[in-house]
Amino acid sequence: KWPDDVESAPEETLTDHIQRVLNECGPNGRPRAPGFSAFEAVGRGAKVTSSDGRIQVAPDLVFRPPHPRTVRNRGDWGWFVECKIIAGATWVRKYVEQGVSRFASGTYAYRMPSGAMLAYVRDQSTPHACLAPHLPRGLRAGTSADTAESHHERGALPRPCVDVTITHIWL
Repeated sequence: KWPDDVESAPEETLTDHIQRVLNECGPNGRPRAPGFSAFEAVGRGAKVTSSDGRIQVAPDLVFRPPHPRTVRNRGDWGWFVECKIIAGATWVRKYVEQGVSRFASGTYAYRMPSGAMLAYVRDQSTPHACLAPHLPRGLRAGTSADTAESHHERGALPRPCVDVTITHIWL
């Protein structure tokens, strides 16, 4: 829908486009995105609480699946996604330092065992090759060339939380 934006728009614009497409419904009232009928609307920039109690943190996208009865606070329940542009080594460093580290430190998804990093790739990079030097332990290749997974132990943090596996999706 927005080919010029894919090439040059800032992260916020691209994330807004992704959110709008994921929340779009057809004439029958169901989401057009396959598999999204089980989710509430995908939120963008919704503030969440971090493991150390900060309330001004906001992952770029939050997917809210149905929650089991055992969830004590629905605000802590979801699939939290941080988005970054990838266009060279400097951008990969930013992806790790201002994205992955937010999950590893318990800033995002401190009660969830999974989260995601979404990259808008402008230089043909692939996640496993680019992230391996930055995440030498716990990085696994994904099911395709544009995905990878990393595992981060968070039990030894000053405020321990559940370990998290991050799915890296590079578009």
